[in-house]
Amino acid sequence: MESKTMATLENLIKQEKWDDALQYCHNHKDAAIPEINAVLATPRLNGTLENFMYHCLRQIRTAGAAVRLAEGFNRGGRENAYGLIENPRPEAYPILKARLKSPKDERDKDLLLTMAQMDVPVEQRVADVKPYLHAKDLDARQGAILGLALLGDPGSTERMAYELGTKYPQAKSNFLRVFYDFRAWRIPKFVPALIPVLNDPMPLNDIGIRMYLPGGGEQSTTPDEERYCRARDYALNIIVKTLNLDLPFKIKDQTTYTKEQRDLVKQKLRDRGYTVTDEPYPATSD
Repeated sequence: MESKTMATLENLIKQEKWDDALQYCHNHKDAAIPEINAVLATPRLNGTLENFMYHCLRQIRTAGAAVRLAEGFNRGGRENAYGLIENPRPEAYPILKARLKSPKDERDKDLLLTMAQMDVPVEQRVADVKPYLHAKDLDARQGAILGLALLGDPGSTERMAYELGTKYPQAKSNFLRVFYDFRAWRIPKFVPALIPVLNDPMPLNDIGIRMYLPGGGEQSTTPDEERYCRARDYALNIIVKTLNLDLPFKIKDQTTYTKEQRDLVKQKLRDRGYTVTDEPYPATSD
């Protein structure tokens, strides 16, 4: 009797059996959702455990789980967005759309990028995301630009080039962060847009290399003195990780690569049929 009592999600969490809790959700599917909801309803639930509960929801690839992820969007950190990208059910889309504020007030690029990847007609996604090209907030504008690029909207390549050519380091960091920190956006179709950045010498502050902890939450992986390198180094990391290029040197976060190493990556890209330039994007004013 005791063993049956212990085999509940709540008890697995109390015992900090994180892997068992994830497996429990994977096995029980929709039947586990009420148990997840019960934990999420705990008063003064700490943020790490809240993130983990949404990570549990990611193990359940059903419409019910997608709806619950959409209802709690951003409450589980990036877990909600990852889960919806992995399980992009149309039932969740109206919930995400209802979360959108006006272009004047919206600030959430993750929401726009997630909506762009849901399983509803492309025309609907384009129509819903496009007004945010004129959002007041930079993050929202960049989310719309990338979301529309994912959907192949005309003018997307030019819009991405403009953003990647910005003369402002923080704006460039913000745009590259989507590829680099948010692993869900390392998508091969974006590689051509990133190639000119291999020539961009602009120094960038740390753009948020994070380590995601098994029980939820995240922490920085490098000391402060290593948090500075150049746009071209971030672009090299993104491209190599996206295409899984075979190289004789190690790819490490926040590393300054030599010209010889960058040239080798360019040659690998040429070998794969990419058009490669030795010039950065022309500098743009915002």
